[in-house]
Amino acid sequence: MPPETTDESLMNQYKCPTGPQGKEVAAMMNRRHLALTTWGLKHVRIEPDFVILDVGCGGGKTISRLARRAFQGKVYGIDCSADMVNYSSEFNRKLVAENRVKVVHGSVEKMLFKDQFFDLVTAIETYYFWPDITEAFREMMRVLKVGGHLLIISEMIKDGMYEEENAETIAKTSVRLLPLQEIQSALQSVGFVNVIIFTKSKLHWSSILAEKE
Repeated sequence: MPPETTDESLMNQYKCPTGPQGKEVAAMMNRRHLALTTWGLKHVRIEPDFVILDVGCGGGKTISRLARRAFQGKVYGIDCSADMVNYSSEFNRKLVAENRVKVVHGSVEKMLFKDQFFDLVTAIETYYFWPDITEAFREMMRVLKVGGHLLIISEMIKDGMYEEENAETIAKTSVRLLPLQEIQSALQSVGFVNVIIFTKSKLHWSSILAEKE
């Protein structure tokens, strides 16, 4: 993700990666999101039997990491790009064959999962592209079990300075940043409780944990 990207020809691929360039972006995401994801996942408890959903699963690396921790459960991924569904499924082909992972094509605002199906939903480097963040949160609330958590992890922040310094890159990648407090308010507006914000300010990283009551 920006701002480190130097290949401008790939910038329009971040929202919904497709084709050969989409595969390049997926491989890059798998490499570059490793440290961010490691930091963000420290903020949530993951039990061995958890059923987990990774929204905007992209290249599928996070799915494999979650599956290692939920080794008695199952991890699902969802992505708006059919090419990313295929890429992520292939990346996790052994886990897919073992029925420990399943990746599906779909929209975060209207998922085909049952009510109260997941113990945990993760959304890493993806909220920037959702058409309606409140509707997305409402749908995540629906599929979460009571007591389940939503974890949002991001490496860009809207704080009055970051978005100005990186305005050109943000525009080219179709990113829509929101202040952390606005995301917190949107979560609370659909019923999430115990919404906690974690930040690593020097890197502009943020992690938001919310619970379904």
